[in-house]
Amino acid sequence: MFKRLSRAHARKGDLVDETDDGDAVTLQAALDEDSGSETESESGSESSSEQEADSEQDSHSGEEDVGNEQGEFTVKQALQSPIYLDDEAVGRAQIFRCAACPAIQLRNEKGIEVHQESKAHLRRYSRFIEFAEAEFQREGERVYNLDPRILADLLEEERKAAQKTQEKSSENQLPKTKPASQMSRAERRKQRRASRRDKRAPLQEAYAKRAAGELPVESKPSKKRQKGSTV
Repeated sequence: MFKRLSRAHARKGDLVDETDDGDAVTLQAALDEDSGSETESESGSESSSEQEADSEQDSHSGEEDVGNEQGEFTVKQALQSPIYLDDEAVGRAQIFRCAACPAIQLRNEKGIEVHQESKAHLRRYSRFIEFAEAEFQREGERVYNLDPRILADLLEEERKAAQKTQEKSSENQLPKTKPASQMSRAERRKQRRASRRDKRAPLQEAYAKRAAGELPVESKPSKKRQKGSTV
């Protein structure tokens, strides 16, 4: 589980790196604004009190950025409610997603209500909860701080692996017979003989029991005409 979580977390790390790059650009723009304000202050356009106010405002904005990064949707929150707002959706419309059903897109409250009452969601969400609790027993509290999409991907991989294993086992259990077009005459003759033996087996067993007296002999109707019968 640790290796799988590391690989999945590395994939999530790529997305985080891209987000960090975007924050770096925003930070650079803020630094440019600060340098411009310092230049104006040197020319006497701003007072020292205004500079202190700007620095306090920058510190508050930095605290808000840290709070946003810490407020990401986690597995612990998904166990309480799996619906979350997709912050990566393109466009102005708000898109909601389900942690247990990653492929589903929800656009309004009615759609969310219908989805949460569907049998497919209830089945998937139940598996998601069981999987999260099992991984918590293995890995500890840090599992609850992960992105729920990581667990959903791992759960889907396990489901596909189990499905492939089941298909292989069912293929091994089936008798390997060639199509009739690929059989030789001798093979087709053996197959017909085996089929006839299977059909004769119950009849031979019944004849043997009847000969041993275990089964009553059926009386055959007489073919002689009764006297006085007319043709």
